[in-house]
Amino acid sequence: MLEGVRSVRPRRACCQGCGATHVLSPAWSIPRRRDGAEVIGAALALAAGGAGHRQIACQLGRPPGTVRGWLRAARRRAESLRASATRWTYALDPEFGAVMPAGSELGDAVEAIMLAVRAWVLRAGREQVGAWERAVCLTGGLLAGRPPLPP
Repeated sequence: MLEGVRSVRPRRACCQGCGATHVLSPAWSIPRRRDGAEVIGAALALAAGGAGHRQIACQLGRPPGTVRGWLRAARRRAESLRASATRWTYALDPEFGAVMPAGSELGDAVEAIMLAVRAWVLRAGREQVGAWERAVCLTGGLLAGRPPLPP
């Protein structure tokens, strides 16, 4: 078994609103991905810093094709992730200052996500959840789906 990979036995819950059942996933799980949030988040941070997919794959002990897939998915969603994370940041901390550009769409998205996580921690306090696990919750899955808007 790969280091950092956890086994998941999905649970279901019945929705009071629509009556349908839904699969419940742990916070570290990213939909349709085998690796957890912290591993994929580390890859995104390295890519935002300029590392290539082969170098990241070697560093994380994952196949290059897998890492390339993560990065492609993140780059496709970079603008919506950045926008969602920025809205979360200002919803959690209305007095937050300006966000400085990181130099690439993926870099801007990663920076905005980490700022939203920081704002969450400042508002709600420290939890036993990693930064990228919280990012999954704030972005609606990080690499898949539509990022949720703040309340």
